[in-house]
Amino acid sequence: MRKNLLILGVIAVAAYLVGVESAKSRGRNYEDLRHQLERLWTSPDAKRSRRRLAKRARKSIEQTRKALLGK
Repeated sequence: MRKNLLILGVIAVAAYLVGVESAKSRGRNYEDLRHQLERLWTSPDAKRSRRRLAKRARKSIEQTRKALLGK
């Protein structure tokens, strides 16, 4: 599980860096991209979606644990 999260994190950082370089090459300020990401991260809709996904993930993990351990 940690390996998957690490891979996902590396991919996210790489995508961010590629996006920044792409924005710089087009003459746009990379700050625009950073501010867009901040707005996306802090928006109420995004927060609700992250909470909902985390809740579903916890529920799924618990169901899988019960199925595997028989408890």
